[in-house]
Amino acid sequence: DGSVIVVSFSGVPVAVVSFTSIGVAVVSFSDGSVTVVSFSGVPVAVVSFTS
Repeated sequence: DGSVIVVSFSGVPVAVVSFTSIGVAVVSFSDGSVTVVSFSGVPVAVVSFTS
């Protein structure tokens, strides 16, 4: 839907989640990796952190 969520850990942004109107979420991580998540229902983003 065009909304953007910035996920931060200890004040450092580590992931940017961009939702589109066609049911796709693009997750951009600070290390350069990009994950495209498709969904057919309510958009849900799960971000897991490791130590």
